Amino acid sequence: MLENLGFEEIPEPKSSKNELESLKQIISKADLFIINTCSVRQKAEDKVYGLGKIFKNLKKKPFVVLCGCMVGSATGDRARMRFKDLRRKTPWVDLYVNPSQIGELPNLLEVRPPHFVPPNGGTTWGIRAFVTISSGCDNFCTYCVVPYARGEETHKTEGEIMTEIENLVKKGITSVTLCGQNVNSWGLSRSEKFKIRAGSSQKLPFANLLRKIHDIKDIEKIEFISSNPFDFTQDLIDVFNLPKISNYLHIAVQSGNNDMLTRMNRRHTVEDFIALVKKIREVRPNIEIGTDALVGFPGETRKQFLDTVKLFRRINFAVAFIAMYSPREGTTAFKNFHDDVSPSEKKYRHAYLMKVWQESKKR
Repeated sequence: MLENLGFEEIPEPKSSKNELESLKQIISKADLFIINTCSVRQKAEDKVYGLGKIFKNLKKKPFVVLCGCMVGSATGDRARMRFKDLRRKTPWVDLYVNPSQIGELPNLLEVRPPHFVPPNGGTTWGIRAFVTISSGCDNFCTYCVVPYARGEETHKTEGEIMTEIENLVKKGITSVTLCGQNVNSWGLSRSEKFKIRAGSSQKLPFANLLRKIHDIKDIEKIEFISSNPFDFTQDLIDVFNLPKISNYLHIAVQSGNNDMLTRMNRRHTVEDFIALVKKIREVRPNIEIGTDALVGFPGETRKQFLDTVKLFRRINFAVAFIAMYSPREGTTAFKNFHDDVSPSEKKYRHAYLMKVWQESKKR
């Protein structure tokens, strides 16, 4: 969109010593600076607030747009924090854009270029593209800000998705990654998706969509993120028989203890997860599986944490994003659970699980 408005990206300085120095150089040259924010952990938000120090000392400030999940968390029907508090902490921002408003960015900027500038003949596309098939989430895991930041789950139609991919193929794209907060539930109504259970014989519209994209002649590779284990049916497992489907799958387990999974409002058990991985590996024996894990969730004992360690040693994840729990304002965990695991214990568990994962990955 910005290329079509006549903007050009400022390349990252090669001479910069670190990220902060690079940011300072880019911001000093920019007319427009867009910050795409994450709100999953407090550290990510604090990093955004810290940018104010850079803007405070600038002689010439670019037009600054703040978008992403921080804005989503402060606006919309499910706002979990006050917009006026976000504005107070980011007085250097000129425009706030909710994730649902990205398509309106040209109008929001009120930029009227003298002429239309198309992308450079398709040469900037590369071979891979991300295709959003759904947005938002209705799962409400107790620790998670996404249902508030991204709003209610909505889906693109099959026709819109296929047309978008076919247009990308014309530009030379051969690999697509389908994106959504939970792609498994694409095409299902709210009442339907909560009835789905892992390993069941339920047919999924998403599995059928993957098969149709697989039939596109010039598409060579198909990936998808993110999938949850609780609605990963046999129909979707069978898709891994198709050669164009990526050999990497990311499914977030979060914990290896059933009591913790219940407190997190995850709709699967440890046994469900183990059975799912076994079935997937029966179809695709050499598949690489990645996951997310959260340590130090309220009420988690050392013994319960060690259940997660056992699971990691059993599954041998190729990729693992391990996070320490941090209270997020507005979430169910923030309202109802006391953050009773000390910071030092969280750091210990994080380091311990990281070491276990690295050792298991070698195997």
